[in-house]
Amino acid sequence: MDYITFDEFRLLKEYDDFLKENPDTGSLKVKVFTAGGAIPLANTNILILKQIGNYNVLFYNGITDSMGTLEDIVLPAPKSVSNNMDLPKYTFYEMSAIHVGYQDIKQYTIAIFGNTKVIQYVRMVPEVKPYV
Repeated sequence: MDYITFDEFRLLKEYDDFLKENPDTGSLKVKVFTAGGAIPLANTNILILKQIGNYNVLFYNGITDSMGTLEDIVLPAPKSVSNNMDLPKYTFYEMSAIHVGYQDIKQYTIAIFGNTKVIQYVRMVPEVKPYV
């Protein structure tokens, strides 16, 4: 997966344009589990990326805790709406969840709103290896 880090992106002209569109922040909480939600899944790698122009920007890379949780991932977002009649503005990010021994890489498109916490649940299924 080719990407640049957020720190590298901040040095580019496109960063200023991105910040004009996303001057606020929102936050993301990720909960990873298996067994239909009965067992939290620690040590799952979570990547948050966004395609901006010609760049695939890595905004976050982290590992879930013993409760299968990552909290307070702060991401740029549009200004929150002050008038209840307007539709809320948001920006999309791509999230991947990777855990060795579990099926596939889980991928989600997540909308982040200014001044709002979004919760993303990730259900992982163990790989089943056939008996030989």
